Amino acid sequence: MVDVKKVISVVVRALEVLTQAGHAKAVEHGREAGGWSDYSGNDLEAARAVECALVTMPPESYLALMWKVAKDNPQIGDPFLKDLTAFVAHHIADGDRFGRAGLEYWVRHWAKRDGSSREAAFLFGKSFITHQRFYREQVEVCLDRWLTVAKGELEKVIAIHYIDYREAA
Repeated sequence: MVDVKKVISVVVRALEVLTQAGHAKAVEHGREAGGWSDYSGNDLEAARAVECALVTMPPESYLALMWKVAKDNPQIGDPFLKDLTAFVAHHIADGDRFGRAGLEYWVRHWAKRDGSSREAAFLFGKSFITHQRFYREQVEVCLDRWLTVAKGELEKVIAIHYIDYREAA
């Protein structure tokens, strides 16, 4: 079982390899690629396997994972944030309780860990306890569930293609 940070670093590495090979737009996807290398010595094959897994996973899981990957890059991160916020609004009860901006605040917090329930209460009304419960009981649970699905899909590919994962296990 590999942790989420390692899955994210594998995705970042795969996107970098695909970018270098001309299969994706030349954008810095993240800073978390680490020292991952594939098992066979063919990074492009492993990157394509990761790309295939990304494309075939449920859209909400893909968005949750890609928001974690691209959270520090406003050029590509903001569209993932906005799309993911729309999915969360649709899937949780009372999703627009604090307006779309209030929900986006908590989706951003989920990946970046910035902000607080006191700040949210000041910005969007209600008490900080209400915001804290809304985030912990609805937003965080929903996003963590989607990220877990994405992680499960990618663990299969990582186990086959990445030696660093095999050595850690």
